[in-house]
Amino acid sequence: MNPQDPSTISASDINHRLLIPIQTRGGLGKSTVAIAVCEWLRQRNVPWQGYDLDSYNRTLRTVYPNEITAVETSREPEGDIIKILRKVALRAVTLIDPSAHMNKTILSAFEKIDFTGFAAKAQARTTVMIYPMDEVSDMDDISETVDVLGNRVDWIVVRNPARIATTRFFDGSELEMKLKEYKAAYLEIPPLLTDTRNHLRAHEVQLGRGLSPAEALKNMTLKIDMVHRAILENWLGDLFRRFDAIASHLLPTAAAKLIQPTAKTTPRRSLKKESAINLENIL
Repeated sequence: MNPQDPSTISASDINHRLLIPIQTRGGLGKSTVAIAVCEWLRQRNVPWQGYDLDSYNRTLRTVYPNEITAVETSREPEGDIIKILRKVALRAVTLIDPSAHMNKTILSAFEKIDFTGFAAKAQARTTVMIYPMDEVSDMDDISETVDVLGNRVDWIVVRNPARIATTRFFDGSELEMKLKEYKAAYLEIPPLLTDTRNHLRAHEVQLGRGLSPAEALKNMTLKIDMVHRAILENWLGDLFRRFDAIASHLLPTAAAKLIQPTAKTTPRRSLKKESAINLENIL
């Protein structure tokens, strides 16, 4: 085995994981997924670090002001990304939330330092999240990203029906077949009721900052409606189970082996602890 060839790294050799969406379009729910992953990493006791490169919204940073580093991109944005890439070996998981239209910048940064080769030497592996949709230009961008990175990274195909109703351009395509050859994982984001999302958003407006699902569930001073609290807990538990099922694409090897996927349980009437969520450990 050539240790400099990232495609030949044994699964048992992965000690660090970089999670990053690479896509042109915004408004796909990338920050929502990032926030949920942060909650899941906390719950599963996995050391992580995060970077918010979305200077237009700062969604991730406002939710986790003490844990997420906000990065202001300079006139050389590739250099800003490279500075982050050099730190992937500092934590088990590094999560990056880029702004829309940074796909080419990210790919350029990867190539400038041969990041997949650099990561392999550090026993790190990148997971790229993509969001298929029925738009030709977006699918062309995804296809270009897959062609550039190939099997040197791992892939997660994210479906978010609340934002992207259909993925007919992707389903059964040559691109999907190629990703299946690369053993891509699939993640579908369960819908959260609009009334609950609006209820949480109203509290965010009152607070003047983002509100994580964990805080909404645990902080009783927020006076979150009990019905919406129950709906949110069930939604987060469902999402955690889906993360558990693809843990090998989200975590280093040793951490992934500790995850025991749980079966879906019947919705509950009370706010008792669920197998997927330990509310005592979530904040």
